[in-house]
Amino acid sequence: MECLNLEQKIDEAREQKIRNSHLFGTENFRSWMLYFEPGDETPMHFHQNPETFLVIQGECSIKDTKGGERVFAKNDIVFFAAKEYYQLLNKGTEPLVLFGNRSEPFGIGITRAEQAK
Repeated sequence: MECLNLEQKIDEAREQKIRNSHLFGTENFRSWMLYFEPGDETPMHFHQNPETFLVIQGECSIKDTKGGERVFAKNDIVFFAAKEYYQLLNKGTEPLVLFGNRSEPFGIGITRAEQAK
């Protein structure tokens, strides 16, 4: 069994400017925390395996390749199917903190929208 305190990880991310904190990982599972300052965003991309995000703090704007956009707030959980394109954005005025899980080990990269063409 492993355990950590998410509040401590959030403080560490804020103080050390850590965007992606690896939390737990095995050969077929990983969990991590993302910390976005206002205005920060990811590229449009997808992963080979399904994943979830739980919004811990702030508001997360999520765009798709068709121009759609939805906003998720604290305690919302978002599910992405394998190979589903998305982009995460922090359009708010406070930090955005997400807790994520995916069924793959750390080290497997993303596929950016421009790479898939």
